[in-house]
Amino acid sequence: MGKFLDLMERIANGSPAGLGFGAARATKVPSMALITLVSGHHAHGLKTVATLVPDATLVSGLKGPAALGDIKGGLPAAPWGVSIEGLSEAEAKEYREHGCDLLAFPLQGTMAAALDEEEVGRVLCLEPHVQEPELRAIDTLPVDALLVNMTVVSGPWSLQDLMAIGAISRRSSKYVLVSVSQPPGKKDLEALRDLGVRGLVLDVGAVSLEVLKELKTTLLEMPRKRPQRKERTTAILPGSVYGGGQAAGPAHEPDHEEEEEDDE
Repeated sequence: MGKFLDLMERIANGSPAGLGFGAARATKVPSMALITLVSGHHAHGLKTVATLVPDATLVSGLKGPAALGDIKGGLPAAPWGVSIEGLSEAEAKEYREHGCDLLAFPLQGTMAAALDEEEVGRVLCLEPHVQEPELRAIDTLPVDALLVNMTVVSGPWSLQDLMAIGAISRRSSKYVLVSVSQPPGKKDLEALRDLGVRGLVLDVGAVSLEVLKELKTTLLEMPRKRPQRKERTTAILPGSVYGGGQAAGPAHEPDHEEEEEDDE
């Protein structure tokens, strides 16, 4: 498993506690990953990334894998990858050889053979209003995460905005990421967390370093969602209806009545 996918799993399920006396405490993971996007002025943007130290970074606007050679010295130690308009098998292999840990791509222009690299986090970019039949088909594709473009939201999130995310997260077994133009407010972040969003993608050129630092702290300090007593995982619907398996997230904790039935 690559570094990015390991990060997503730890965010979804929490870090395992150390075993035995004197064991080191598990590293605290954020409730959602902060994934910075460097879309232009790459050298300057990567300096911001080095100062901020986000959970992961995407670089876009590159003219092919060879362009990574020009910025390789500034790439972070944390998981990083590229966001591209299309992807061939040869390009995917070359990006991987450069150390790329995640690839973000659209449906159109991406070759199926390019997704054979299972160690790389494969992120499919989507617009928010995906129809249900398309979501069923998308859930069968060899991708690990869905990046939903919500950059049109410039202020407080409306119920309609949240509904667009919920319609995708409740019907998919993939990790759900959301691309934003501005950091959501605290209550909006909690709502996105509760909908199963595992990461926010934000362009470092859109906001100040101070705002990014504040967002990083908020995501790290925001508690994980606590499932209610009778609550099952959000993946019941896609698992039973669409055959896509359970969505990434905390496992269902059985209540006392279920445990008594099991004991019998």
